Amino acid sequence: MDTKNVKKAVDWYKKNRKNYKELTEKTASIIRKILKDNDILYQSLESRTKDIKSFERKARRDKYVDPQNEITDLAGIRIITLFEKDVYNISDLIKENFEIDYINSEDKSDLLDADRMGYKSVHYVAALSEKHLNIEKYSRFSGMVFEIQLRSILQHAWAEIEHDRNYKLQGNLPRHLQRRFYSLAGMLEIADREFNSLAEEVEKYKKVFRAEK
Repeated sequence: MDTKNVKKAVDWYKKNRKNYKELTEKTASIIRKILKDNDILYQSLESRTKDIKSFERKARRDKYVDPQNEITDLAGIRIITLFEKDVYNISDLIKENFEIDYINSEDKSDLLDADRMGYKSVHYVAALSEKHLNIEKYSRFSGMVFEIQLRSILQHAWAEIEHDRNYKLQGNLPRHLQRRFYSLAGMLEIADREFNSLAEEVEKYKKVFRAEK
């Protein structure tokens, strides 16, 4: 993207970043209430609004022609779950309560071939629903989008470590080290499944235990 258009995009974001920061905070609050109302436990819910420098770096990438409308992660929410099954339970609630841009949303596990291990996470590009926009305090967020990212705590651990090491080496890890990372991803995938299964067995036992009391 040429310098003139980058400057125009950055000037736009400087004027609008406050609105995106408020959108981030309001969306995080809405999601926390949804999770509480549905008795879903989670490890953490993080929210952030992209800073000006990060926006400018991203806007300079060749793939962006209209950064104001093409960059969708100006406001972002990340939910880390205790169990992988809760990623999909929360996913259903997100789809019920927000307007989802399915074309630009993705489940990273769907991109992995059956014989591949790697980064797993669910990403949604979303907007507030009509029921929220009809409330006066939310109406100013009409037309604004944000990203919601969901992953289990084990998926998060792998992604953060792998990203940190790859980023520092500009993606040039030797093949034997990359193989070890992906082997570890496979181990964590098995561990996630076992934690899911164990949690279900514990719930079954609790029901039996209560019935016998």
